[in-house]
Amino acid sequence: MTIYERVKAAVTIRQAAEHYGLTVSRNGMAYCPFHNDRHPSLKLNENHFFCFGCGAKGDVIDLVARLYGLSGHEAAQRLAADFGISTEPGQPVKASRKPKRPHIRQFREDEMLCFRVLTDYLHLLEEWKVRYAPQTPEDDYDDRFVEACQMHAISNIWRMC
Repeated sequence: MTIYERVKAAVTIRQAAEHYGLTVSRNGMAYCPFHNDRHPSLKLNENHFFCFGCGAKGDVIDLVARLYGLSGHEAAQRLAADFGISTEPGQPVKASRKPKRPHIRQFREDEMLCFRVLTDYLHLLEEWKVRYAPQTPEDDYDDRFVEACQMHAISNIWRMC
């Protein structure tokens, strides 16, 4: 495997662009460093980039080569050094690539579960505050009533979220 193949297998264009100072939006757009850009026109995909303004295009090695005025081999060497990629033949490629799709669905399900648990706890506290309130000033406080009173401030924060 050549140094080019190793770098391309281990580093995405987005990772390289962010590492070298470009700010990339969630949809993969950035201000093009190759011309005077007033609006983001550089699109960074998984394997290539393209500028709608100046027409610059290429892969991760081309991006670094153009950014620093390097040859392709020098750019590949710089990427390998900056991202800790072994250039020795026979060494396994250190794949630092992010998964293609983050686990957004699982995160949303976990978030909804947390919200339901917190909401259930809030309702329980409201019930305890009424059910276990002392009937006369001489009555002892029930632990559930005390917890409901203490957690009241926190439950107001939950309601704001």
